[in-house]
Parts: sequence; structure tokens; C-alpha cells
Amino acid sequence: MMNQAVLDNSSDAPEDIHSNPALLFLFYRIEQILGIKAGSAALSNLNDYIEENCGASFVNNPAAYEQLLTSREQIFIISKFLTINETYFFRESAHFELLQNLLPGYEKLGRTLQICSAACSIGCEAYSIAMLIDHHINKGLKIDYSIDAFDVNSESIETAKNARFTANTLRADGSSWKYILDSYLTPDNGEYIISHNIRKKVKFFPFNIMRGLERYYDIIFYRNSLIYFSNRSRLIVINNLSDSLYNNGLLFLGTSETASAKHPLLESRYFSDVFYFQKKDLINGGKQTVSNIKNKKPDLFEYKPVEKLIEYNPPSENKSLPAKIKKEEIIFNCAEISKILKTDDGKQNAENVLRLISSNDPGVSPDTRTFSGSNIAAGVIYFLNSQDYNTAEKIISFLEKNNSGAFTRFLRGDYYFHLGNAEEAEKYYSEASVKDKTLWPAFYRIAVIASDGNRVRYEYKIKKTIESIDTYQSMEKENKLNYECFLGGFSPDYFRRILEKKLTEKEV
Repeated sequence: MMNQAVLDNSSDAPEDIHSNPALLFLFYRIEQILGIKAGSAALSNLNDYIEENCGASFVNNPAAYEQLLTSREQIFIISKFLTINETYFFRESAHFELLQNLLPGYEKLGRTLQICSAACSIGCEAYSIAMLIDHHINKGLKIDYSIDAFDVNSESIETAKNARFTANTLRADGSSWKYILDSYLTPDNGEYIISHNIRKKVKFFPFNIMRGLERYYDIIFYRNSLIYFSNRSRLIVINNLSDSLYNNGLLFLGTSETASAKHPLLESRYFSDVFYFQKKDLINGGKQTVSNIKNKKPDLFEYKPVEKLIEYNPPSENKSLPAKIKKEEIIFNCAEISKILKTDDGKQNAENVLRLISSNDPGVSPDTRTFSGSNIAAGVIYFLNSQDYNTAEKIISFLEKNNSGAFTRFLRGDYYFHLGNAEEAEKYYSEASVKDKTLWPAFYRIAVIASDGNRVRYEYKIKKTIESIDTYQSMEKENKLNYECFLGGFSPDYFRRILEKKLTEKEV
């Protein structure tokens, strides 16, 4: 995810971390990756953990920090410093009362009811849903169901899978469901074990909701989690949730979070003293009934190509010869890249780029269209920041067939940098820096990679980076190309301060 905040001009970060480059870096990178607006105490604890694992401070080894934060596995681990996993069975009981009233309508569905417990913490919510449905199945409800449950905290997921809970997960708020809990919880040495038939209905896995859900659901529970997110990230999360609902699907937020859900495809509903949301029916003219969703394949968005993304070549008038395709190098515009990434982090654009590149339709094949380089570059950056490296590589490979310039070399270097292949990354960054002496992000990445090696070499690379920044900043305003878009919107002055501080130190 692309953070467009320029650090020098932003007031989002807590005031007490503005003078600490490590905590400031972590604040914005965490907001990019997880959407979470972390507090200074959490950032300090996280910084201690990273320093211990990297064996160096951020100023001493920024490469180690960046590489750790591009590891999907590490993100699942470090999230424990950023959230509070407080949960219990049948929390916010009114939602379960509502679900209980709605369940009979799903007998008309004609397929397995798909439910998601997003940000599930240690699993009490997901197990509560399963217990409630199973209880009614035993009373005659004719329905099959499956539950996906995920959280970004991998430790919480392991606790959920273990299915052993303390008495702290039984609270007064859920006491009215004790008659159900007694049927599915077995006491064992002061703890409670979930029955096997409930455990097998819930699939737990670590996942980052900022990446967008990977399948469709009839019902999504996402409660008491939006409080951790920045305003911008809340919009992304709500959009991701909406995208992953079947037409007429239901979304449950925490009782204090309903004001946060404003989306053109979600309509507010009120029943039995509970607010919830329903996805508009895009097939049946907005008619909102459970019976309408039977066997419906969701057609969430009518696909429209991104403006100026594709141009079609007219067929040749000479029938005796094949049409000659004029191949022009793809052109990039950094201002356009930044603008694209400011809109839902560039997600929709990235999906459009991937769809067109992957298309088997002869009318839109790569040989008969011209892509906007800005759209493609923004797509690569989105997928790299989303840690979807296979997709990023696919788009970069297409790009390399149509452009051999500095930006393409830089993006290929960034691909290897995110994978932790420093040798290959430096090779492509070096090629980019040779092609464009003002492309300071390439020089900065080279300096970051050099920080793991010889002190003299590192100092040389730092000075070359500062020289590139100076050259870039000396350019006329209209000629500056906003290279910040390649480094998350972070200004060159921010990186200069880090590098200059490094030069004043006596040891690496």
C-alpha cells in the first residue's frame, strides 16, 4: 500500500516521535502495510524488537529494517505490538440475536453459507458463530456453512487453532448464551476446550485485511477493529469488505463503529435494535431479500478500462501483408503515478492493469495496445507494497518488453530488493542510476544495500545519494519529476537527514 504522506509536512504522527527517524519511519511504514495508526509506546516496543532481530539501529542499518518489514511472515509477528486482542464469547450479544433471526432465510440459499470472521483475534467470535449455527441445525435448521477466520497477529491465530480458552473469555455480556456454550465447551484444568465438531467448521489463518479479501462471503463480521486504523485506511478496509460481499451480503461492524462505514455499495439496515449493512443487489435492481442471493455469481463491478490505458490499432488496409504494429516505448509520468496511488492506494488501477495484461482477448492483446507507463508503474508499486511479488514480476516482465529506461530498471531492482536479493537489486539500481543521475531513490537503495558491508564503501554511496538529491533539488520546479512516488511518498529531505546523520557516526 502506498502512503502518500510526505514526512516533513505531515502532522499525522505523534509529536513525541518527530525527532526520532526510526519511530517516524516505522509509523508510516506500519500505516502503509497494516493501515494501523500506531502510538509512540507501541512503536518504541516494536523498534526494540526490530533492533534486537536486526542487530542494529535504524540509522545504522536501514536496509535490515526495510527488509524485515517486507517479509509477510514478520508482519504477522510484529502486529502483536500494535493491537490489543481482547475478545470473549458472544461479545456484543445483539449481533448474535440478529444472526439467529436471519438464519432461517438462508435455508433458501441452495448452497453452503459462506461466513468470514475478519480480525478474529483468538477466535471467540468465529467459534460463537459456529456454535450458534450448529445449535439451530440440531433443532432442525436445514443449512450448511463454513467459516473463514483470520487475523494479522499470528500468535492469536495459533491460540485460536489450539481451541483452549480461559475463564476470562466468558463474560456477562455473553451470559445469555450460556445454554449454547455449555453444549460446546468442555472444562479442563481451569480452561475450556472447544468441541471437535465446531473446530472443524472454522478455518483459521493469518492475513492482512489491507491486501483485500480473496473470496466472496454472504456474511462478514469485522467488529471493534476500525479503531486502530487511520482515516484513510478505514476507507480502504471498508472498500475491501464491500468488494468481498456477495450481492445482498451482510456486514457487521462493532456497535460503536457503524458511522465509519460509508460506501456507495453498502446500505444501512436496522433490526432488533441493531445497525448493520447490506450489499446492494447489483443484479436485481437493488431488491434486498435473502432469497435473491440463491446461486448468484457476484458481478460486483462492470469493468471499465482505465482512461488512456489502452489504445487500439486499426486493422491494415493491405490484406496481402500482416499489419505492422508500431512499437513505442512506454512513457512514465511521476505526477500521474502519485495521483493514481492516492486513489484507494492504486488498487483498482492495479487490478485493471493486471486484467489487461493477462487478457486472452485478441482485441486487447499486448501486441495491439499501448499502455500508459504511469498506470503500469503504479500497478507494480501497488503489488510490491502488497507483497504480491508474483503478480508484480508478471507486470514488470511485460514492462521490460516495452521499455528499457531508468524507471523500468528501478522497478526491477525494487522487485529483487523486496525479495531480499541484494546482489540482483543493486545491479538494476545501478543501471537505473547510470541512465538518470537525478533518480535519487536508486542511489538511496544502493546506499541502503551497502550499509551491510564496508564502511568506506557505504560512506561513498551515501555521498553519491546526497549528490543525486542535490542535483534533483537544483532542477527547475517544472522539471522535477516527483520521484517520491517510488519511495512511498517520503521526501528526499527526510532521507538526506538520515544519511547525513549516518556520516557523522564513527562506526557502522
